[in-house]
Amino acid sequence: MKKLIILLFIFSIFITGCSITRVRDNSIDYIVDNILKSKSKLKNANFEGYDYYVPKGLVFLDKRDYNSTFKDQYNNYYYLYVDVVSSYHKVKEDYEANKDAYYSKAITNDDKFGYLEINKTSNNYYIEAMYNYTKIESYVDEMHLYDAITNISMILSSVKFNRKVLDTTVGENILNYKEENYNIFKTKKNNTNFLDYVEEYDSQDTDKQKDEDNLQIDKGE
Repeated sequence: MKKLIILLFIFSIFITGCSITRVRDNSIDYIVDNILKSKSKLKNANFEGYDYYVPKGLVFLDKRDYNSTFKDQYNNYYYLYVDVVSSYHKVKEDYEANKDAYYSKAITNDDKFGYLEINKTSNNYYIEAMYNYTKIESYVDEMHLYDAITNISMILSSVKFNRKVLDTTVGENILNYKEENYNIFKTKKNNTNFLDYVEEYDSQDTDKQKDEDNLQIDKGE
């Protein structure tokens, strides 16, 4: 009965588009299996070659090329990177579980693959999640760990690529793609670079930030 209630709750979240604020009764495996592996059709952020859903409650801070940054109601930051080139060429790499991590697991679902790795720092948790050629990093305290994993899972499960658009960018080599690109297939196992983004965006004027409800992003930005 309890599992049925939880399933109905999660299903209602996807139907209504509401945010999930508390999921601490669920295990990480349960969140991954029931949210990350779901076939979400929600979307509210559209870009050239792909789109995805930003859960209600997350503030969209910035987009630079294929990088986006978000902030939740607890002031936790999320850094997202979409690897359109690997997606276009269907690159695949295996993930080897890290036995020293707080949580480490390879994720497969039909033709999609990825991983979730969480490493505990001195005071917080550093999350690295990659799925369907999109990676999200976040640095949160223990109290917000499951909420962050839920937000991350909702975003990653919703990513959709537009092959026709990518044919005219990646396929015709129009895309400005640097050799030193961000490798989504490898975990960093530390949050050094990520905290640089946190410090940068934390210093910005929050009055200029846009809530997901008013998210207005032109395609191709």
